[in-house]
Amino acid sequence: MLKAWLAALWLGFALMAPAAAAAPPPAPKLVVVLAMDQFSLELFQRYQPTFTGGLKRLGDGLVFAGYQSHAATETCPGHSTMLTGDHPARTGIVANNWYDRATGSNVYCVSVRGVADPTASGSSLLRVDTLGDWLKQQKPGARSVSVSGKDRAAIMMAGHHADAVYWWIDGVGFSTSRYAGPATAKVLAPARAFDRETFAAWRKTPPRLWPAEVPDRCTALEKPYTFGRAATSGALPPTLSKDAERNKDFPTDARFLDQLRVSPAFDPMTLAFAERLVQVDRLGRGRASDLLAVSLSATDFVGHRYGNGGAEMCVHLAEVDQALGRFFDRLDGLKAPYVVVLTADHGAIDAPERLGPPAQRIDVAMVTGGLSAYLRKTFSLDYDPLAGDDPRQIILNLPPGDEPRRAALRDAALTWLKARPEVAAAFTADEIVRSAPPADRLVTDLTLAERFHESYDRERSGDILVAYVERSTLGVPTTLADTVAGHGSPWDYDRRVPILLWWPGVAHTPEPTPMETVDIAPTLAAMLKVKPPAIDGRCVEVGQGCPR
Repeated sequence: MLKAWLAALWLGFALMAPAAAAAPPPAPKLVVVLAMDQFSLELFQRYQPTFTGGLKRLGDGLVFAGYQSHAATETCPGHSTMLTGDHPARTGIVANNWYDRATGSNVYCVSVRGVADPTASGSSLLRVDTLGDWLKQQKPGARSVSVSGKDRAAIMMAGHHADAVYWWIDGVGFSTSRYAGPATAKVLAPARAFDRETFAAWRKTPPRLWPAEVPDRCTALEKPYTFGRAATSGALPPTLSKDAERNKDFPTDARFLDQLRVSPAFDPMTLAFAERLVQVDRLGRGRASDLLAVSLSATDFVGHRYGNGGAEMCVHLAEVDQALGRFFDRLDGLKAPYVVVLTADHGAIDAPERLGPPAQRIDVAMVTGGLSAYLRKTFSLDYDPLAGDDPRQIILNLPPGDEPRRAALRDAALTWLKARPEVAAAFTADEIVRSAPPADRLVTDLTLAERFHESYDRERSGDILVAYVERSTLGVPTTLADTVAGHGSPWDYDRRVPILLWWPGVAHTPEPTPMETVDIAPTLAAMLKVKPPAIDGRCVEVGQGCPR
């Protein structure tokens, strides 16, 4: 008995050992940062025992319980934290879209104009530089490349001085635009070649979006549900996908392209293009270290369309696991030292109909519409006092003559919102500004107001910030093409993400201390011998020697 107890005690200490006990990472010639959009920590843990490919390899390295510290758990804010080392309050990326008070219009986080046109111009709205920018400034010859299925993911990870930034454009393929980075013929060449080959293969052999063979663990999840007012059989392949595959004009057909994004075929295609870039650009084989950022978007697309608790997500993760395994096998062939980090921009919650109570669906149009009607009646307004389309960030839009009543309208709106059963908390902008977390506050212990503070910007954020009740989903789907589940809340299921670090020879170490996504950039910077500017994140000791 004593021997067994001592063995268990030793194992407990081994699992709690700091990362420095593992073999130190090499001086990498290539750093690969992978983001899986909407890949929550809970989803990783649920499926981890089933992984046999690339996700198993990463799970055999350093495993951190990661956090997006902020409340605005959306794609653009989350991606803005990964390689800048800063929270959205400093990156300026407070949401995917926000209301610009100066112009009276909604603004997209990457200011996209003419994305299908390589000659288009514009600028990223990211206010800080990224690891790739630091690397290129300090290490002559270093290169930084970013690719994703989404423009905002690729651009947020690329920063301001990347050598190439690519994302998927329907009807075009992988491409770029001058406002995001170089759009020269040389930069576009590998994308054009890859797109031609992909489209030619589709025309020759109609693409299969869902695999013919489905693991038994996934078929067990094929059950019918009615999400909102949309009834689905839950069978694979989904009905809309089967219909789309019958169309022969694959590269440009809108139905096929919609189904491609919400299928297990999308991320393997992105990884295949990333692998092509490694080959063509000889990444990891230059005179300095290189950075490759890859954001895989399909987990988010599948999660929104089908929720994360059904057969669709099960099959998707099995496919992306194998695709990552093939990708890492190709990197092994470089015979050059490399390091991989995988994380996510946010988590998510499954559809409430599958979760059951207390999970619920909220018709936010009824909430915001009710608030507008209340303010109009109470203050005898002949206009709608609300602007923007984000129900979590309430914007008061008053004509100049009514500006003196702004505080009264704000306080009335706050009182009305707090009385709603759908609302867990609501804060004024002034309250959020005063809610900066203390320096010693653990990320696990941040209050709701502190979480909102980490993604608050006076110019871009709302006048009132709203947290809806836990385990709620905003919106009511009416068709099979609508969103059935989402994210964007300040609750832990949307904030908690895996942070996995791997390099050849690393010892498996489940880390007892949580890590924030803003810690990734300074940790990688130490491996690359690059000095970061003053940032929110901290270097996490993983054997590479953090600066003191």
